[in-house]
Amino acid sequence: MRGRSLADEVLKRLGDDRLDKIAGMLGLDGAATREIVRDSVPPIAGALAEDAERNRTEATRVAGAINEAMPVAAPSGPRAGKSVLPLAGIKGGILALVIRRVAGPAARRIAKKTGLPAHVAVTLAETLLPVVIAVLAKRLKARGAGKGVGAVDVGGAIATEASVPLRTPRSGLGGLVDRVTGVLRR
Repeated sequence: MRGRSLADEVLKRLGDDRLDKIAGMLGLDGAATREIVRDSVPPIAGALAEDAERNRTEATRVAGAINEAMPVAAPSGPRAGKSVLPLAGIKGGILALVIRRVAGPAARRIAKKTGLPAHVAVTLAETLLPVVIAVLAKRLKARGAGKGVGAVDVGGAIATEASVPLRTPRSGLGGLVDRVTGVLRR
């Protein structure tokens, strides 16, 4: 899994049917669509990581969305034959909230990188965000030996998996203002 890039994992998870739908939305052929999707994954992961680094509340939301998207291990023991339903009331709530919060910044990054119009970039970001989160969840579960990801390290874990740099803290007076603002937000 570590040998394949995050963008390649997302493309594999999308499959040909969903890529064809995205191609129809973009009005492009299959190869150009794959390239647009491949170019869109790092901006989405970067926006997700920066949202997690914003403050403790956002980090908790992003970690919750990733933990919701983590694949559930098959039950063993006495419940092995019975189906186990996920928490339907929670499923999608945090994930949907994170997608709404991150779609705008991700779309701006996608539009800047790919040259797509803003409204198309928003639709593409909203389409790809759940898939990117699911792939990140799978990778983080494999990396964490099946454990969920915590709010403390979620931004760094996303940045590591996606190989995107986090925004470097400013130095000087601007950095001091950023640190004080960050403490006050928490």
